[in-house]
Amino acid sequence: MTENSPLVFKYADIKAEGGLNVKLSPSPELYADAFDSRTTLKRIDLELDFSVGGDSILLEGKVSAELQLECSRCADPVTRVFEDSFDEVYPDTVECIDAREVVRETAGLLAPIKVLCSETCKGRCLVCGINRNKQTCSCKTDKTSPFEALKGLRVEDRKKPGNKI
Repeated sequence: MTENSPLVFKYADIKAEGGLNVKLSPSPELYADAFDSRTTLKRIDLELDFSVGGDSILLEGKVSAELQLECSRCADPVTRVFEDSFDEVYPDTVECIDAREVVRETAGLLAPIKVLCSETCKGRCLVCGINRNKQTCSCKTDKTSPFEALKGLRVEDRKKPGNKI
């Protein structure tokens, strides 16, 4: 365990002080591997609040991260700030409290499954691929129903006399 990390704290020091409140902005490279792309995380801010209980320490944390994602409709880059919080309890049997992994997990779960550049995003043309928010095209999309192919289908009744079962 690397105890010189800014996210590793000595249990005895926190207990002696009666708690601890820390605000950090670690390098985004430390948590880049928590995302699909190493360039997703642009900035990360942490607030860690340690409270001393009888025989344990409660860590309440808040993670705020600026993420650059891709719009689900048009694939343009979208940069937004997302926040989440967590809490962990550490018993007095531990020597150090390592907050790196709980911060990594919280940060990694911040990215939504679907993000849009705007609610009115028109997306990309399914035929030519242009961004319809920036340009218009004259492509014609086939708007026939997928059930159109079933119109000529004939179903025979198997219960009628003369039909083979």
